[in-house]
Amino acid sequence: MFSWGEDSQGGFRLKDGSYAAGTTGDGVHFVDFHITDLSAGLSVLAFVKSNGNAFIIRTNESKDGRRARGKQKFVICKEKIQAVSCGDDMVTLLSETGRVLCVGSVHTSSIPRTPEALCNISVSHVACGSQHSVALTKDGQVYTWGQDSRGQLGLGKRKLGTDSPQHLRALSAIPLVQVAAGGEQSFALSVSGGVFGWGRNDCGQLGLRDTTDRQTPTLVHHLNMKKTIYISCGKDHTAILTKDGVVFTFGSGQYGQLGHNSFSDELRPRLVAELWGAKVIKIACGRHHTLVMTDAKKLYSFGCGDHGQLGHGEESHPSVPLPVQLPQDATDVPQIWNIYAGGNCSFATCSSNELQEVHEGSNSDSLNNVTQHCVDNMIDKWTSEHNSKTWKKIKQEIKRTFSSASCMNQSFLERRNDKHFLTSQKFSGLRLSVARLAFQKLVKKDDVWAEVEAAVTQLIPSLDEKPVGVEGLRIYLLLFQLLDVIQKHKQSTELAEAVAAAVVKLSADNLQVIVDWWSSLSPSTMVQYVKVWKKTLSTILSTSPVPCNSGVKNLLLVLQYMYNANNRTAGCQRIPEKTFCLGINEAFLQEDLKVWRSVSKNKPLILCRFPFVMDLKSKIIAFNIDANWTQRKHQKLVWTIFGWFPQTSPHFFELRLKRASLLDGTFTQLAAADHSALKKPLVVYFDEDLKVTDVYKRDFFHHLFCNMVSANSGMFMFNDSKTLAWFPSKATEKDKKNLFLFGVLCGLALYNQSIIHLPFPLVLFKKLLDVQPSLEDMLEFSPCVGKSLQQILVYEDDVLENLYMDFLIDWDGTEVDLDPQNPKRPLTSQNKKEFVDAYVNHAFNTSVEGVFQEFRRGFFQVCDRDMVKLFQPSELQGVLVGQDVYDWAKLKQNTVYDLGYHVGHPSILAFWEVFDELTEDQKKDFLWFLTGFRRAPILGMDHIQMTIRVKQVQDSSRDQLFPESLTCHSILDLPLYSTKEIMRNKLTEALIPERGFLE
Repeated sequence: MFSWGEDSQGGFRLKDGSYAAGTTGDGVHFVDFHITDLSAGLSVLAFVKSNGNAFIIRTNESKDGRRARGKQKFVICKEKIQAVSCGDDMVTLLSETGRVLCVGSVHTSSIPRTPEALCNISVSHVACGSQHSVALTKDGQVYTWGQDSRGQLGLGKRKLGTDSPQHLRALSAIPLVQVAAGGEQSFALSVSGGVFGWGRNDCGQLGLRDTTDRQTPTLVHHLNMKKTIYISCGKDHTAILTKDGVVFTFGSGQYGQLGHNSFSDELRPRLVAELWGAKVIKIACGRHHTLVMTDAKKLYSFGCGDHGQLGHGEESHPSVPLPVQLPQDATDVPQIWNIYAGGNCSFATCSSNELQEVHEGSNSDSLNNVTQHCVDNMIDKWTSEHNSKTWKKIKQEIKRTFSSASCMNQSFLERRNDKHFLTSQKFSGLRLSVARLAFQKLVKKDDVWAEVEAAVTQLIPSLDEKPVGVEGLRIYLLLFQLLDVIQKHKQSTELAEAVAAAVVKLSADNLQVIVDWWSSLSPSTMVQYVKVWKKTLSTILSTSPVPCNSGVKNLLLVLQYMYNANNRTAGCQRIPEKTFCLGINEAFLQEDLKVWRSVSKNKPLILCRFPFVMDLKSKIIAFNIDANWTQRKHQKLVWTIFGWFPQTSPHFFELRLKRASLLDGTFTQLAAADHSALKKPLVVYFDEDLKVTDVYKRDFFHHLFCNMVSANSGMFMFNDSKTLAWFPSKATEKDKKNLFLFGVLCGLALYNQSIIHLPFPLVLFKKLLDVQPSLEDMLEFSPCVGKSLQQILVYEDDVLENLYMDFLIDWDGTEVDLDPQNPKRPLTSQNKKEFVDAYVNHAFNTSVEGVFQEFRRGFFQVCDRDMVKLFQPSELQGVLVGQDVYDWAKLKQNTVYDLGYHVGHPSILAFWEVFDELTEDQKKDFLWFLTGFRRAPILGMDHIQMTIRVKQVQDSSRDQLFPESLTCHSILDLPLYSTKEIMRNKLTEALIPERGFLE
């Protein structure tokens, strides 16, 4: 090997039994000495020979201050040593079996001992700072011990220190591959290149852009996605190596050890530009100097050279990387394959061709060698046939893998093209499809799955609520994937509840990362995850009574987070909102409503916090239950053995109207009504007929709204095609009062479960629910204007200039300046979005602010605001207006027969033949004749069950009668007509819309 620097050759025992003479500052020397690992501190050096024997050489200091190495001493150990690391005066050794052995300073026992806390723990890597040690276990856990003067143990509270290794829980979920330590700073490196530092930072040696010490591991954000594969620390500076062969340094630059042609400190990682163009494969930091090796086996050094540790000879530019000047007679020496720097000295080891093949590569060779095929082979071994002896080992492997978040977090990485190095808040670095296939293998073997489940159950409670860095959060995506596979093989909610509890405990920042990851998932994967939580929640909600505990709330919160993530996703990637919905038991909804309406401080489980999980049917049921309760309350009903009876009279909200003056009579009576009376059930009487029937109520809403929302009424403005109405921008006080009453009528229709004719755009319902209008609303109301605004947004500068447009528009027959503070402001590419937003805002907000507030006030005079807000805008529109989608085959399929009719009866066969021959408009008229509503219910034709029964009349008069309907029950009384032609004539005449109402 080559050695240079302070007492560079001293202490090594050569093959002939003699000891090499110590030299300082007189160049690089070749020593015929073979080692596999070496580490040097301020006053001690340790090395390992190829046979696994370890030796220690201590540096002695004379009274006059001169330092010289003593002779090498053999470390008595029954096991072969694999690696060594030195502090200022202590040594930590690592055996091939993963056992840690510590040798103290010259003043303590030289017999190696294993710290008690690590006796039964297998370690993969050790590192020493000046007076502290760091160990990385084979299952990815970090232990620290020694002095803690500057927080270098990372335990959170600075202490004097401890001789017993302490578990550094902050990094327990991070898949780590290396630890490093310098003077009083420590580092850990994750499998995907995340760098975490803690301890002393007075020179910026942690790379965190400041000089504040850190008591706990902190992510070095500037190194994110740089593909870091190795870290080396000096006393006050740090160097890192990337997979691309680039070197970054930071910390103290007092001696030029950062290589930036400067003696200044660097508070954040800075690329060593002088090495640009050379691919570096090895780095090593001494106390105040840095050594690097390129793939061409050339060595460069920079920093303090007071003891000749740079090997530059006569060169005197310590702040830039310069070649190490190897002896001229070294041409016959085998190639260099590793470098070491420590204290004030440097070393380069050489290898024969055979050893060279083994050790070729970068610093990361032994650290970052986790491959996917290893995981696949391990799972295949677990799921293959095994005997009792191998089963015991398999159980240990399963427990080690699935009870450790760090192990799981590195098991299914996206290694293709090194993509996992790009792990960030936007990308998890996981290959979830591979994880899914692996989990599917595991669940097929019951005994294997039982062990996996036990291990995961043990893992979940131990998950850190505030993991450092995003890599620790991968475990949650993997657990989601695991739950999805499990649910297809086993009906259980315990594991899902445990995972949900862990998710909701995460800090807001970490939750945001997971939400961002969800947002980037494919729609199919997102749907799978949503179904996991829906299925678990549905299972729990189906029990009686439903447990209103934190477990259920946690499941709902997880769905809420996923719902929020989906809302942030681009349109083409977003999954339908109905994916989150499930049908909720009516009994549960009643109990939840009772809690909501009670005076207690308890909150309902779903209704006021998680309405997005309710499907539309559940929302309608909940709204109607609440409306019925409110009606009873205002009726002041009391329960008797004969049922519910009112204490006061009248117990209905009554409208006594004349068909000939329907609109005027309605507005007059509504204006005079007591507002509390609106909460009672609505009853409509026509022309002194005091019969209480839903038929009159449905006729009332149908004809009233057809008259009100028409161009003839003059109450509204209409779009160019006269298909959609909107509020007028010019309104008198009388108009505002009428629009208040219009709002009351819309509220009464919803409150009394009636579908109405309300040809308004969706924006009406958005505004009721406090959702802002958008350009899409303009496209619906006025496609011509909407498309023009769309074009403006995509026009180039020159096109806009040639249009000579300004912020003046015409709306509802009035010229409006959208920016009155800047009259006739020209439209440009810089303000075009502002113009479009202002146009939409004026049309749907500013111009109708007063009249819409009156409409809104009237609507919520009847309906409970919180219950209305259960609905999405499109849902509220559908409930109130119905839908223009008709499944006539479904109507026929759901029809039942009574009083002599059956499916094969000749009159029934004739009826369906006549029905099929009707026009589409005639079929809609039939629906109105049967149910009182011309549009289909928003829940579909499944919710209409027609009953056809024989209308009992004398045979001589049956051909003279019309069919009749009982709309509140969807009953059709059909006479036994003598011919199909007579049936057709009587049915089509009965369907004339105004016939029954005006007679």
